[in-house]
Amino acid sequence: MAFDSAAYMPVAPSPVAALIEAAVEPCPVWAAENPDRALALLFVAPRACAAVDVLVSL
Repeated sequence: MAFDSAAYMPVAPSPVAALIEAAVEPCPVWAAENPDRALALLFVAPRACAAVDVLVSL
């Protein structure tokens, strides 16, 4: 059987943008303890949240 004739189901039926929009806001305490990770998360999924205020104050 040829590989192009097989029907593959996608792993996540929803698009990536919907997953990013469904993500919860980062905790301000976690953002203060992990500023590099918080910046990376907010770069990928930007949000106006309390974590941004914490990162700006550091």
